[in-house]
Amino acid sequence: MKPSFLKIAGRVILVSLYAYTVAKLVKFTLPEDFAFSPPLPKWALAILYLTVFNLNTEGNFLFNRFLNSKLPWSYFPKKRLLVQSSFVLGWSLLTIGTFFTVWFFILGGYLVYPPFSITVYISSVMLLVFVVGISVAIDSSRQWRTTQLEMERLEKEKLKSDYRALQNQVNPHFLFNSLNVLISEIKHDPETAETFTRRLSQVYRYVLQSKNHDLVSLKEEVEFVRSYVYLHKVRMGSALEVSIDIDSDSLEKHLPPLTLQILIENAIKHNVVTEEDPLHITIKASDRHTLLVKNNLNPKQSLDSTKTGLSNIRARYGLLRKDGLKIEKNATEYMVFVPILDEQ
Repeated sequence: MKPSFLKIAGRVILVSLYAYTVAKLVKFTLPEDFAFSPPLPKWALAILYLTVFNLNTEGNFLFNRFLNSKLPWSYFPKKRLLVQSSFVLGWSLLTIGTFFTVWFFILGGYLVYPPFSITVYISSVMLLVFVVGISVAIDSSRQWRTTQLEMERLEKEKLKSDYRALQNQVNPHFLFNSLNVLISEIKHDPETAETFTRRLSQVYRYVLQSKNHDLVSLKEEVEFVRSYVYLHKVRMGSALEVSIDIDSDSLEKHLPPLTLQILIENAIKHNVVTEEDPLHITIKASDRHTLLVKNNLNPKQSLDSTKTGLSNIRARYGLLRKDGLKIEKNATEYMVFVPILDEQ
């Protein structure tokens, strides 16, 4: 409240000083033999005069604050511009026009000031209206920018929330399947069960550790993916083949965590995977800035895709203000090109 009060008080003082300057300017333009005795006491005339100027100014700023809540620039730019411009003009004509009308009747039906002096006064008032309009526009622009920044902040928070939710769940079906496989392996192959348990632990440790990172090194992601793929292969056997061919320089680059896991999971989810018709997934560096993840196509016929995983990857790259993934598809292959980044 205090800063707002000080701002209004400062504005009233400035406008009053401007009004005083206009009065002096008008007096300067009057002929030397001009004599005028107003029917009001000088103090009452001064109050009326200053009130007109400040009423015009504060009315415009008050209406601007009202419109900020009812017609924010970010949602109604054209309508806001029309309404605000109309009000600035209409309110100025009303306040100034009322002053001249009242003054006209007080003087008995005529204005005694010379036309040039009246022109100087009106021009000065128009200049004030113009300055007020500019000030309102600047204030509105600041308000619009603040609103935009707040919307961007909320959008980022939502994306981060969605991202954290994704990190909190490597597909529950995958976990249940893994536990079922583990139980089976404990009975039939304890040695494999031990390795399986270790890899499962590595997968979920990585998920937990990556929670607080927007980017991880490709090397870390690949190590995680090897454990993730191993768990699938114990269950699926030769029906799943994953090859990884990435040079050492590319391994030092970065990408959002769980990106490769999402793409592998999508490939398994959307394709028929059998020993007679295995799924081949290839992960390789396409160039210095791009990673290619591709798989052969044998799509399931009755699966409705929500594309949640791909949308999440796009959103995370958007959060980083980087171009997202690119998808290409032909009769036999599904290819996803993922940007890999230099900075962490």
